[in-house]
Amino acid sequence: MSTESPRTGSETILLVEDDDAVRAVAERALLRFGYDVLAAARGEDALRIAEEHPDQIDLLLTDIMMPGMNGVEVAASVARARPGIQVFFMSGYADQDLVRQGLLEAGTHFLQKPFTPQELASRIRGILDVQRG
Repeated sequence: MSTESPRTGSETILLVEDDDAVRAVAERALLRFGYDVLAAARGEDALRIAEEHPDQIDLLLTDIMMPGMNGVEVAASVARARPGIQVFFMSGYADQDLVRQGLLEAGTHFLQKPFTPQELASRIRGILDVQRG
């Protein structure tokens, strides 16, 4: 793994994580790397933010396994409010397990917890850079 620091960004990320500690760590990391962060503890809150935020939201970063709306449901709802938004899932479960359970499609942007702030920032930068073409 590279020890090089990920490139920073200025995009807006909608972060959805029901675990307060994980959400706080992810938010701090994203802010440190220059991103604007809109944080939500529940899917319903994320959908409200997506519908009401006046500016562009570049990426949705959501946990998959949450009470109420799961991350896949959150992504589908947010995508209806924000067509074309990039989606990046995270979970404590392995991606193969989530694919087998039918929650994720193979090839979906996914990061397994626990992760380092550098891993998170590097993966997000890669997703956003590909989106730009």
